[in-house]
Amino acid sequence: MNNVKVEILGDGEPQYAVIACVHGDEPEGWDAIQRFKKSGYEVNEPLKLVLANEEAKAEDERFLEKDLNRVFPGDSEGVHEERLAAKLFDELKGMKSLDLHTTNSRAASFAIISNPNETEKQLAESTGIEKVVDMSFVEGGMDDELDMVVAEASREGETTDHLYKTIINFLAAEGVIDEDFRQTDPEFFHVYDKEEGTNYRFTAQNFQLVQEGEVFAEKEDDTKIASEDFYPILMSTDGYDDMIGFKARKTEL
Repeated sequence: MNNVKVEILGDGEPQYAVIACVHGDEPEGWDAIQRFKKSGYEVNEPLKLVLANEEAKAEDERFLEKDLNRVFPGDSEGVHEERLAAKLFDELKGMKSLDLHTTNSRAASFAIISNPNETEKQLAESTGIEKVVDMSFVEGGMDDELDMVVAEASREGETTDHLYKTIINFLAAEGVIDEDFRQTDPEFFHVYDKEEGTNYRFTAQNFQLVQEGEVFAEKEDDTKIASEDFYPILMSTDGYDDMIGFKARKTEL
């Protein structure tokens, strides 16, 4: 099919969008969008709601052929996710967007930006989330090409509820709906490297400093020892097939 499912609330040309299921095995974002639709909020301006990869969601797979969040701006003649990426790019260019994700990493929820400028800083603050990660180190993501903030909610806890509250806070802070909101002054982290490895048990804590010489992951015949101070980001025991996660430094935007 290679279709992007789009619904517009309100009349006119939307300047804001909320996106879910860039990864098909993360349905909680779409559940949160459905909850928002039923919540009774009236939009002050049109809002675009997007189900990015309906086919992968139906199969409960992260993707069918390629990771959709690694192939932007896409290729209209490419494989399934490359064609979706091209359509998503056309749907979202020129807009301000909130992209909903979930993570297996043991961490409080956090936001991601890939173009660390004033626009994306404001979008990140509008989520109400207290930690923001600059992921410009990773190429090919949707947020590389668009004005967007990604909200990552940990699967430890009420994930759908958290994403729903993030939608409400973001839309209220941006003036799309009328509701109280909080606009944070978050901590910023810049990802500069990834830690490869398979079948390791991650033993540290995301967003907590790992000091040089400290063990942060281990398996039966090996340990990972920090060669320098860093902050783990999206590190987990079973979140990735080929790596443990990312390394970051605390910084200011």
